[in-house]
Amino acid sequence: MGHYDSKWRRQHQLCLSILKQFGFGQRGMESRILMEVEEMVNKVREEQGRPFDMEQLITSCVANVVMNMMFGHRFDHADPDFQQLLFDLLEWISDASLLLELFPVLRFLPYFKTKVAKNLRCQRDVLNFINTYTATCIEVSLTVFVA
Repeated sequence: MGHYDSKWRRQHQLCLSILKQFGFGQRGMESRILMEVEEMVNKVREEQGRPFDMEQLITSCVANVVMNMMFGHRFDHADPDFQQLLFDLLEWISDASLLLELFPVLRFLPYFKTKVAKNLRCQRDVLNFINTYTATCIEVSLTVFVA
C-alpha cells in the first residue's frame, strides 16, 4: 500500500487547487458538460434513427468540453479549424510508434522518415492552433480588463 506522507499531501492539495481553478466540483463545469450533452442529443435526433458513426460526434463533444475550459467558448462541430485540430490530434496520437522508441536508428529509413515528418507536422499544427487561440483569449482579456 502507498504511504501518504507530507510530500504526497502537498501534491494532492496542489492538484486539487489546479482542478478547482478549471471548474472541477463547481456548477460551471457541470453547465459546460450539460451544454455539450444537449448538443450531442440534438445531433443524434437530427439523424432520425438512421445509423451513423458516433465516434466523430463523441470526439467533438469531449474536445469541446476541454476547449470550453481552456478558451472559454465552445467550437461549432462543423468548424473546419476545429475539425482539423481533431484530425491532427488523432493522427499525432495514433502515429506513435513503439519501434521508433526501441530502435531510434529506424527514423532514417524512408518509411519511418515520412511517419516522423507527419507526426511533427501534426504536432506543429496542434501547437499553432493552441497558440493562436491563446493569443486571441489574451487579447480579449486585455480589452475587457482595460475597458
